[in-house]
Amino acid sequence: MARKQTLVLVMIVVIYCHARLQDSYSKLQYGHRLDRKMIDSFVNFSILDCAEECLRTTRCKSVSYYKGTNYCETNYENKSSASDRFLESPGWIYSEKEDWDIDIVSSCSASNCSINEKCKSLPMGKFKCVLSDCGIPSQLGVNLSSVGRWEGIGIGRHMELECFQNYKQNGSRVFRCQTNGQWITDLICEKH
Repeated sequence: MARKQTLVLVMIVVIYCHARLQDSYSKLQYGHRLDRKMIDSFVNFSILDCAEECLRTTRCKSVSYYKGTNYCETNYENKSSASDRFLESPGWIYSEKEDWDIDIVSSCSASNCSINEKCKSLPMGKFKCVLSDCGIPSQLGVNLSSVGRWEGIGIGRHMELECFQNYKQNGSRVFRCQTNGQWITDLICEKH
């Protein structure tokens, strides 16, 4: 009798989980993406892998996904906070973090990772927090609207930023996100 009860319980959990994922899939926005607000990107991901990466990353608010190449971008903004960067883009799929059930990331659903960290699942229902990004550069005089299409704030990523028009630029425009979670650059923007 115990075996029958276990089987029924497993079937109920599977049906419940499937129904919750079906609801998340119904909220996907086809033909749209968020541009130039990327944390990191990944290849050979499914849309579910992409959503899970966002759920594990504390700073992530949305994802942009290109099904043709199984390409995923995690974003530090969403269409509400960056409406000018929410674009019509054929072939892309846009989704927001809150459209997905946090329970799909198992042990990471209870993580307390800091804003620049993401959760990595460990065996036995445990997890650890690891650095995910360097945050938004906050250097004086730097124009963040000059971010390039493929640039991100994730560990190992880079950005090429310009100074505002009324600032003189000295040094390289390149900001590199180091493994310690700090930006490295020699760019100095001096007010005219």
